Amino acid sequence: MSRWFFAALLIGVLPVAQAVEQRLEFEIEGQKRRVLLFVPDEPSAEPRTLVVVFHGRGDDDRAFARAVRLHQDWPKAIVAYPRGELRENSTQRGWQYRPGDQGDRDLALTDRLLEELSRRHGTQPEKTHVAGFSNGGHFTLLLMAERPHAFATFTVIGSVAPGFSSESPPKPVLYLFGRGEDRRYREDWAGTVEALARHNRTQGPLTKFMGCCHLQSPSAKGAPFVFGTYGAGHIWPSQGNQWLKEFSQHPWPSP
Repeated sequence: MSRWFFAALLIGVLPVAQAVEQRLEFEIEGQKRRVLLFVPDEPSAEPRTLVVVFHGRGDDDRAFARAVRLHQDWPKAIVAYPRGELRENSTQRGWQYRPGDQGDRDLALTDRLLEELSRRHGTQPEKTHVAGFSNGGHFTLLLMAERPHAFATFTVIGSVAPGFSSESPPKPVLYLFGRGEDRRYREDWAGTVEALARHNRTQGPLTKFMGCCHLQSPSAKGAPFVFGTYGAGHIWPSQGNQWLKEFSQHPWPSP
């Protein structure tokens, strides 16, 4: 047997990191909340990366996890899929849009989740990332405004918020939008790019980044802003996990 063939056999049987599925349940102000959690089954000497991913309106944690599969593409990270709850007079699950909406129930869930994962797994804000799709993206923007220090990066996919404005400190942001989205949202997409660039205090020329996007560098006390479009409609992009992982792991400078 050649050395090369033997080495190939060894590579073929190397263990692949797996994630153990768990279910967290909380009772917050009389309401039961749940989070689908995937935790690597191998020990780590360093604090784990944590990624919290919020589904869109009308979806739930388990169906979204099956569709996105971030825990499979990032098996060394702890990946949390919280479940939204029904809004008043609605049959669809979702997330609050603004401070005070739904009694801030989703901000409270996020606070509780981060506290519990820090206690159980030693997660830290500098290695904690958040992403959201559609209504989950709107909630991610709310977290950027209301909980900027809880996360290292923010990723917004398939959402528009041209009126976004906040006095919170800038943090690295990835903003993705499908080229197949409804035409009526195109101006809102452009307006959202402008709003996030203002918030992150970016300026100057655009640089190609990750093969999908453009990076605009920040001015003093700003933070990087990455934005781009993908060839699909109102769905999570097929390369979304790859882009999210690369963006989150990039060594962004501190503001």
